[in-house]
Amino acid sequence: MLKVAFVGAGRMANAHAPQLKKIENVEIAGVYDIDPEKSKIFADRYGIPKQYVSQEELLADKSLNGVLLCHYCPDHAPSMMAAMKNGIRYIFSEKPAIRKMEEGPMLLAAAEKYGAKIMIGHHRKHDEINKKMREIIRSGVLGRIRFAKVQFSNTWYNREWGDYFADYERSGGTTLDMVTHYIDLLNWFFEADAESVYARAVMLEKTISRDKKPSDYVSGTLVYKNGIICGLESSYQRYGVSYDNIEVYGDEYSVILRDGKLKLYRKKEVTEYDVSGAMHPQEEQMRDFVAMMTDGGQRQTTLEEGIKSAVIVLGMMESSESGKVYQF
Repeated sequence: MLKVAFVGAGRMANAHAPQLKKIENVEIAGVYDIDPEKSKIFADRYGIPKQYVSQEELLADKSLNGVLLCHYCPDHAPSMMAAMKNGIRYIFSEKPAIRKMEEGPMLLAAAEKYGAKIMIGHHRKHDEINKKMREIIRSGVLGRIRFAKVQFSNTWYNREWGDYFADYERSGGTTLDMVTHYIDLLNWFFEADAESVYARAVMLEKTISRDKKPSDYVSGTLVYKNGIICGLESSYQRYGVSYDNIEVYGDEYSVILRDGKLKLYRKKEVTEYDVSGAMHPQEEQMRDFVAMMTDGGQRQTTLEEGIKSAVIVLGMMESSESGKVYQF
């Protein structure tokens, strides 16, 4: 029986734990959260036998086969480093992989040194509709790809000042929290390296006074070295209309994922793709993590892929703060 433990007992831990409970040959053996009450609630909810008093105690537990890091972004890289140094070979970390540019090379070197296998929590690669979109793009049917458009609006955002997700310095706002998902998909779709990025963002507390409610918005342009231009838009807003769209345009066809529906367009020709009945992406993600622990084979999203998407988004943040184009 494989044994895993959670660092962090918040929203994402509660997304992953029910999926792990569906899988044979794996036990959630323990949990640690900086808030002991959260640890207790989490342990009671999922029948977890041990509540650790510190992350250090958890990572020192030699009975564990793997850990899931579901705490806040600035802690991801330090916790991955600590896990590897404690001999934990299998690590799942929520995205983004890094909060600082310099953390990327450090993590990659450590993973090679310690022989660690790390998955980064970009669950959208496990969604059948995104797999189908990539299949269409990689088939070449679109012709030469000219540009892509990403549009995301979260209108159920209700965070208040003092909350992690209303703190730009810690969370990176909607840029680091949400755009990193889409950059990871675009990198996967196009298999290309970034040339430059330019962005402007509200940046939460950097531009909004405390007597107003938090909100955030970013608009950016990413250019790949193969010439594909990508427009990126993401928002945290308290009212309005929510949407979640990706469009990739080629000389022959355009493929559009709009609010969960995938269609291929050319003039009056429209083809819709049905991927209903597919496994929940976060269940597939957890099954891949368990499979990685079982056979030692790397699964998506790899540490290298996770760092690559985070580096582009950190470049967007630097561009927003400086007002200049960020060159890779």
